[in-house]
Amino acid sequence: MSSIRTRILIVGAAAPWALLWTVIAAAMAGAPVSMELVDAGPVVRWGLPIVDAIGDVVGAATVACLVLALVVLPRRAEPSASEADQEHAAVSRFHPAYERTLDIGMGLGMVWSTLLVVRMVLGYALAAGQAPFSPRFGSDLLMYITRLELGQYQLAGAVFVAAASTMLIVVRSRTGLLISLSLVFAALVTKSMTGHASGQTSHEAATSAMIVHLVAAGVWLGGLALLVLVAGRLGVRLRDVAERFSVLALACYGALAASGIASALVRLSAPLDLVTTAYGWMLVLKTVLLVLLGGAGWWQRRRVLGRLRDSDRRRDFLWLAAGEVFLIAAATGLAAALSNTAPPVPDEPEPVTSTAEALTDYPLPAPPELATLLTTWRVDVAGMALALGLAVIYLWVHLRRPLTGTGGRRWPVARTSAWVAGCVVIFWVTNGAPGVYAPVQFSVHLSQHALLALVAVPLLVAGRFGDLVRDRIAPRSDGSAGLRELVDWKPRSRAGRWLAHPAVLALLGAAGFAAIYLTPALGAGLHTAPGRLVVLTAAVVAGAAVSLPFQGRALGGGMVAGRERWVALVVGAGFLAGLALLLVLALPVVEPDWFAVMGRTWGPDAFGDQRLGGWVLLALVLTLAVLHGAVISRSRRSSEGLSVGRSASARY
Repeated sequence: MSSIRTRILIVGAAAPWALLWTVIAAAMAGAPVSMELVDAGPVVRWGLPIVDAIGDVVGAATVACLVLALVVLPRRAEPSASEADQEHAAVSRFHPAYERTLDIGMGLGMVWSTLLVVRMVLGYALAAGQAPFSPRFGSDLLMYITRLELGQYQLAGAVFVAAASTMLIVVRSRTGLLISLSLVFAALVTKSMTGHASGQTSHEAATSAMIVHLVAAGVWLGGLALLVLVAGRLGVRLRDVAERFSVLALACYGALAASGIASALVRLSAPLDLVTTAYGWMLVLKTVLLVLLGGAGWWQRRRVLGRLRDSDRRRDFLWLAAGEVFLIAAATGLAAALSNTAPPVPDEPEPVTSTAEALTDYPLPAPPELATLLTTWRVDVAGMALALGLAVIYLWVHLRRPLTGTGGRRWPVARTSAWVAGCVVIFWVTNGAPGVYAPVQFSVHLSQHALLALVAVPLLVAGRFGDLVRDRIAPRSDGSAGLRELVDWKPRSRAGRWLAHPAVLALLGAAGFAAIYLTPALGAGLHTAPGRLVVLTAAVVAGAAVSLPFQGRALGGGMVAGRERWVALVVGAGFLAGLALLLVLALPVVEPDWFAVMGRTWGPDAFGDQRLGGWVLLALVLTLAVLHGAVISRSRRSSEGLSVGRSASARY
């Protein structure tokens, strides 16, 4: 396993191994039989799952190259006993493993974008019922990729990946990598919109689960394969890199398990489908593979990493990693076959009974009452993942030992409680009654985002996650970016420092929140699942931009002076109050083609409901301003009293 040729051979075998599982699973599902009214031929029926399997493996490796380069691998070059490495360090300021990883990611991205184009052409053949190389093949391809939603998503995915791989040719900075990673994630979002994403009333939940599933699988599978390839260039850094990746892999395992359960719940009509349908049997096989992977990961963390720390037994680590690569590759092959297999719950929607159901995919909810508001629930995978993820990462850091030199002080219970309370609010706002009524009522939709930005996020800020990380996690010395580097980040440019000024940051946050309701972003969030995820993220980020200066916290861990906090409070709260009054007094019905045609027989009409939402937002903003104003005044009096006390002590 020490030979680079052996490692390349093992990693290269992962793709055909995944392909073999795809063919087996496709045969189980009856892939040789036509799946459409007009048969596009065996090339399309077999080609789609095969191209999907190879594309998924290559895509996973591409995602992992970017993620590992950002948060796992050493970035700076370091002295080495190897003459070759010394010569490399003389002409490059980057670590050899870091540069090799980005070179691999660039090549894989190009291959992936090509496979996505092939997938788009095969998808057109399936939709048009035209066999490739037939006389009429391609006659409607332009219409397919420009007018049909399925073709548009497939074309966008190929463009996103091509742009990301092109950037990697010349970009090595963190900012460039973040942009490339964002483009790749956008491609994964488009992919989640093109398969059997759901049954008739769970499209949004299934799409969100698929996005989480694709990202987690990509980071885990590609990361393992990448570590096997670049292990020889890491030297003594392999131990640190393996431990960092182990934590990342554990998070991916949890995300895979949770998103897989969510996907199964919306695709199966009954538990019996697991043993009576080909789709169910493939899910069972994927579950078995996931359990085996969990066991391998447990063994690696408990035994292999310990040996690696004590005696540099890298051979054990690499063999176990290679075995995990093959297990995940097999699961990827099954997933590719699943995406081209009709689930037991049909994709074709049943006839809708109301306009609300036609627009939202759900029947119009019952009139809101106190009991209904407390007991109504609807699973929102994105909100659930956000709430649980934030809670888990905070508690994981909290359970670590304080660093030497920090005094080993006990972390305040109030801060932990504030963070957990913020996670609970996020969970309820997205999965509880606000999530059920938000699609049909403007007032609830606005209140949902206001609760996220002005209640949940301030509670998270009060949890002082940055201080907790500084208390428990040491900074890295190799240029990679971990949690400590994330919370310590500060803008270095003059423009960045100006944008990070408390008043400007609060203004930007308030303006970002207002942009959701004053631009087409709201329509995109209502009509598409990716748009809704973007709007949800924008509300959380806007809340953080507003809450940080309100609570006297600056980017990178600094403190904000009392006068600047007052200015930020006036600017941010004033802008949000202006939005509320604008909705109440000046604006016509926002998104009338959505909120005004729901056919509700209860509650105010669309305009009255919009005014109600504006009043609710104004009440939340004023309450937030009063609370933070009181805290600022109290902090200022405490600081002045402390200063007076010190002066008196100095005189005596």
